[in-house]
Amino acid sequence: MANLLEILVTCDSNNALATCNVWDPHTGTNLMTYKGGGTAEARTVSFIGSDYLAAVERTKPILHIWPLNSHQTVQGMRFILPGKASAFAVTQDGAYCVAGIDEKIYLWQVASGNLLTIITRHYQRVNLLKFTPDGRFFVSAAEDGMVMVWSLATVAAHPEVELVTQSTAGQHDPVYIFSDHSLPVTDMCISKTGMHGRLCTVSSDRTCKIYDLTSGEMLLNLVFDEPLSAVTMDVLELNIFVGTTEGKIYELSVTNPPRSRDVLVNSAENKPVFTSHTKAVTCLSVSINGDILMSGANDERVILWHIRSRQPVRTIAHKGAITNAFFTINFEAIFKQDFSPSIILHSLERTLEKDNDEVTEVEVLVNKKIDFWPQVTKTDFDRSLQSKYMEVEFKQSEATLKEELDKLKKVNANLYEYSMQNIFNSIPVVSNVSNSSKKKKKMKN
Repeated sequence: MANLLEILVTCDSNNALATCNVWDPHTGTNLMTYKGGGTAEARTVSFIGSDYLAAVERTKPILHIWPLNSHQTVQGMRFILPGKASAFAVTQDGAYCVAGIDEKIYLWQVASGNLLTIITRHYQRVNLLKFTPDGRFFVSAAEDGMVMVWSLATVAAHPEVELVTQSTAGQHDPVYIFSDHSLPVTDMCISKTGMHGRLCTVSSDRTCKIYDLTSGEMLLNLVFDEPLSAVTMDVLELNIFVGTTEGKIYELSVTNPPRSRDVLVNSAENKPVFTSHTKAVTCLSVSINGDILMSGANDERVILWHIRSRQPVRTIAHKGAITNAFFTINFEAIFKQDFSPSIILHSLERTLEKDNDEVTEVEVLVNKKIDFWPQVTKTDFDRSLQSKYMEVEFKQSEATLKEELDKLKKVNANLYEYSMQNIFNSIPVVSNVSNSSKKKKKMKN
């Protein structure tokens, strides 16, 4: 399985067999199962770097973390959250994580477990949290219909860290506030270029809105006949796929933008539609090569579609409604028996109040050996000797070539001088004889 480029991760509402499953999308083979985590909350499954898989339990305030090569959760540690989380996300490098608990957003540092801040700008439950691919910003969406873009550096770095308390925390200003939706936001998709790209959001108010993150302006407002529940973009971000609560999936091209910003989209306009699900679509994702669209729904099925023909290629049946499903790159750690993770985990703090006398000591274990003085191996030594020998040999050969070249120049000059002398010595004799003969003929006449 080392040559497998991408995998499919799914979770359903029935945790009798496993909390999360990893599939081979080409064959439909189950590659790995992660157990003991209960039912995962919708859209909370995230990878912590390339070492761990994390998911929030739906019924308890617990974060479950599995090593990628183990069926069981991390032993000897329990990650208790301040409350039951409805949203969760981790940066791509596994350094920071955020959780949405009611209307608040909690930010932790993973290695130390320090609670950095609590953001309180939403006034209803947070539904979605997503980081940009570079990890510098994250986006929050809530049931109040508001979408906010946050800078991680601004939120994490407080000017008076020692004076931060539970009551004074969360007074941060977001980069953007989008309040165009009138009902809860159900899903969103961030461009791979992060803040230089686009943000797509869908809501129960039957609209899909596309924003430009560079300027913070809304580019397009798509109005549908049905409430929307999922959205994603293809690899080149030329097409948008929107899932509805009725089980339909619309494909919309952004290469031919309409003249007006508000556009009405309905099934009578012969728009490309994927129709096979019988209940609400909850998850959408596109494969790396851009050929396959994955859709998960409440009808307990994950369907892989061929995008060009809009035909289902494979159906993976589950025991419950699909809560999490997405394509991701393959991780080698899944198939290794023995591997030591490079990311450090620590139990998460639940409050911001800290006693200044208590200092948290974190023991950092790193596999990488850092050598201050460079070590020269035998091969490097042999190469250096060989290079020096070749350099000396080249200098000697260069000197001999210069000597031979000087000799050739002297020989050439001598030959030239000898030939010119012979030529000049022969020409005057002939001319004198001819002139004297001409003078004798004139005297006789």
